[in-house]
Order: sequence, then C-alpha cells, then structure tokens
Amino acid sequence: MSFRKNLEYLRKQKKLSQEELGFKLDVSRQAVSKWESGGAFPETEKMLSMCKIFNCSLDDLMNGDIPQLELDKDRKYTFNDLVNEITDIVGRTFNMFENMTFKSLLRFGFEMFILFLVLLLLHIPFAHLFRLGSDVFMNINTNISNLFISMWRLITEVVYMVVAVVSFVYIYKVRFLDKFESAKSEDSKMDKKKDKGVKEEITDKKVRKVEIKRYDFGLFSFIGKVALFFIKCFTVFISLPIIFLLFGSVASVLVGIVTIFKGVTFIGAIIFLLSTIVFTISLLYILYNFIINHRSNWQKLFILFISCLVGFGIGAGISVFEFSKMTVSSEAPVHVESSVKRETFEMKEDTVLSNLAYDYIVDDSLGDLVQVEAIYYDVFTEDVVIEEDEDTGYIYIHTKMKQSINLGELYNILMNDLKDKRLSNYSALGQFKFKVYASEDNIDKLQKNQIKMYVPHIEDNYDSNN
Repeated sequence: MSFRKNLEYLRKQKKLSQEELGFKLDVSRQAVSKWESGGAFPETEKMLSMCKIFNCSLDDLMNGDIPQLELDKDRKYTFNDLVNEITDIVGRTFNMFENMTFKSLLRFGFEMFILFLVLLLLHIPFAHLFRLGSDVFMNINTNISNLFISMWRLITEVVYMVVAVVSFVYIYKVRFLDKFESAKSEDSKMDKKKDKGVKEEITDKKVRKVEIKRYDFGLFSFIGKVALFFIKCFTVFISLPIIFLLFGSVASVLVGIVTIFKGVTFIGAIIFLLSTIVFTISLLYILYNFIINHRSNWQKLFILFISCLVGFGIGAGISVFEFSKMTVSSEAPVHVESSVKRETFEMKEDTVLSNLAYDYIVDDSLGDLVQVEAIYYDVFTEDVVIEEDEDTGYIYIHTKMKQSINLGELYNILMNDLKDKRLSNYSALGQFKFKVYASEDNIDKLQKNQIKMYVPHIEDNYDSNN
C-alpha cells in the first residue's frame, strides 16, 4: 500500500480531519490533501512527526500495508506462528553470532550464565508455594491427599516452566537480538544518502551481512516437518485420556447434583470437577487447533486457565474442610441390620464343626446342648443353612449368595452413610461371623474333635507324647 493510502487510513483511524492533522504538523489543510492525493510528498521531519502521532514506524508508513498490519495484530496465534517465531529467532541468532567479536561472545556467554542463575533462583518461590499447598493437603489424612499433592506439584512445576521459558525468550530477544539489530540499523543510517533518507535500507559498506535474513535449513526443515507430523499423531493419543477425563468429570458432576437432592452435598468436589471440565475442554480446544492448524484465542484461554486454577484452589480448600468431618470405619455400615440364623444341637462325643473360624462363647446354662449362630447381611447373602449329619455328627454351615444384587439398595446404603459423614467397610456386607455357645467342657471337646478331623497327625503325636 502507498504512503498516501496509509496516511488517509491512519488519519481516519485517529478520527482527525485534514485540518486537524495539518494543525498538529504545522501545515495547511491543502498540504495534507495533496499528500493523500499523491500530488505532493512531505519532508522527512514531517514524516517523523506523523510516526509519533500515529504510533507507527517510518518503514510501515512509507512501504507497509498498515490496514493489513492492524488486521494481523488481531489474528489469533497458531502453532505454526510459534514455529515461525522460533525459526526467526534462531536465524537472527546466527546472524548476530556472525557479526560478534570474540570479546562480544565472551560477554554474551557471561550474561547468559547470569540469566540462567536468575531463572534457577526463580524456582525458589514456586518450591515454597508447593510446600505450602502440600502442608494443606497432608491434613486430609487419606490416600486422596497423595493425588492432590501430585496435581499441585504438576501445576506449580508447569507454571514455573512457562514463566521461566517466557522470561528467558523475552529477555534474550530484547537484551540481545533487538539491541544488536538496533545498533546495526543506527550504523547503517549514518552511511545513507540524504535523498534516500525516507527509505530504510540496511547497507554495510564493509560488505558485512547485517540484514536479517530468513534461513533455509534444507534437510533440517524437512526433518522438522516430519517431526511435526509425528507430534500431531502423538497429540491425538494424548487427547484420548483427556477425553475420558472430561467424560468422567461430567458424569461425576451429574452424580453430585443428584446427591444434593438426597441430602448429600459436597460443594468443594463439584467446584473442583466443574473446573476440571473447563480445563479439559480448553486443553482439547488447543490440541484440536494444533492438529488442524487453526488459530487459538490465547487471551481468552489464559483467562480460562486462570479461572480454572482459582476453581481448583477453591474446590480443594472446601473439599479439605468437608472431608475433615468424615469418619472412616472398618466396620459394616451401622444403619444396615444384620440377619441371624441360630440352630441348637445335642452334644455327642463325635460332634465336629465344619472348618470355619468360630468365636467360642462359654454358656454353662446349655448343659449338653451346642448352639451354633451365623451372623450375616442379606445384601449379598440369600440364606444360611446350619444342619447336622446324624451319622457322622458333623455340623455343616452352607452359605447361599444372591444371584443378583440390587444396586439401588447399595446406592441407598452409601447415601445414608454420606449423610452421616461416614465411610464404612462395604466389603463387610458380604462377610460372615460364626459363634458357638456351649459349656466349657463341650467347647474343649469340639476343639479337640476339630483337630482330630482336620489335622490327625498332630493329635496322634500328642497322644504318643502323653
């Protein structure tokens, strides 16, 4: 685009009339009109004043396409833009090294060493922040604390890496590349002819390469494209667990909302899961745009990520408070009633109990009777049968498990526990307790008969020793 079109565009963007612009430049309205129509050309001093008024460079004003440049500023950033930016920085670095003296290289190396030390020291506040978060999560005193601590470590390390890399690139670009090119540009301007002063041409009369050129890396460029293809394929596989995480988070939020109507509220967990949903959607959005080379709105994504971090913190804090009121029990749920099956048998010399774990309880009031009791929960157990073989005197206990389980019943058991801020040992609902009531002499006989039947060689050794 020509100078006259750029001038007209910038003047209208600033909402200035030709007369107002002429007043700022100390010229007449007719002069501005001639410039915009191409009938005249301003002096260099007026050009520089225009650059200050419109906040643009002289090269953009003279030779650039400012409307397109303004449009490019609003473009969303893509991964390809990132690759191009990195390639440009590498090319500018090579150009800088080509023109640096040995003394400059030594100074460059020393300053880079200092920069790396500063970035390493930057890890100290992040490590302190991680320890503070770990101390909070350790108060949970459950296995879930390890999950929170691992996630907190990941978050702090990722944030530190991002801050360190962005800081390094920015400082390196401003301190070295931009300063080097600015110095070279100033040297070249001093050698320009006055009649070409309005056009920026970077020239070196000592035949040195000071122009910033785009490097063609040949084979390396091809390797980079192949590597980019495999990276995209790998990105597709990375997306799969994120999709499953999103699915699980959405399902968990729906379950949490349903439990609220049951009188069970875990607000912290719901906030944490909602933040996880937003976080995973944002990650999938970035990965999708990377795979198909679409541009991402990084400004909105940054706001979303900050919101997610805030949500994670709020959710984790409320969850710690809510779970600290929970009681964890190794027993079966207290509100589930157990069933009891009890049978009484006459004690004989050859009466033997089946090979199970029994609690023997002395009850001399039973005389020559033996009472066998089974305690169980009918959640998983259909029935318990206690019977005696008349010929052998063997007392059998048969347990019959249910062929189908009512999940609604299990759900209600869990909800009742959560209402009471309690977590029980739900596997105990499928276990049994067996008790034997008899006199002390009969209990001794039962135990000896069991030893004879199940471990006969021990009894024989015992008799021979006696």
